[in-house]
Amino acid sequence: MGLTVKSSYALRALYELANFHYNGIKRVSINDLSKKQKIPKDFLEKIFSELREHGIVDSVRGRYGGYALTKNPKDLKLSEVIYVLDKPFQSYECVITGKCETLGSDCAVGYVWKMVNTVLMKELSKITLADLLEIGKKLELMGGNTVEEKINNADERGS
Repeated sequence: MGLTVKSSYALRALYELANFHYNGIKRVSINDLSKKQKIPKDFLEKIFSELREHGIVDSVRGRYGGYALTKNPKDLKLSEVIYVLDKPFQSYECVITGKCETLGSDCAVGYVWKMVNTVLMKELSKITLADLLEIGKKLELMGGNTVEEKINNADERGS
């Protein structure tokens, strides 16, 4: 229906994979990603299986195997990942067809879901995995233990 923990886990794992990528490590095991981001390994394997099917990551088995990004982090938009895993709002027929089965084109609820889906995907298409890494670096510098504290610290500094 909307965004799920599946997408959140995927973005966290891809963030980590990109971090390894920028540090010269091209292939990373599911175990390392799972431990680093505290994501259940079995669930992460399923997520990465879907991402592999859609060409976002690839994998090599064996001692020197692991997962790697198929694109440069600058070229991977968050919307691609979200759409593959969650297909936001696509369970609503009106979002897919643009018309409510019951009320036709006069359905206000269908209009709102379509609008929300469009805005969400438009905004996510502006953010790349590289942007996410940059945000992560900035958050490390902000101080505070929670995202809210970091935002408040940034607001107080005027950044």
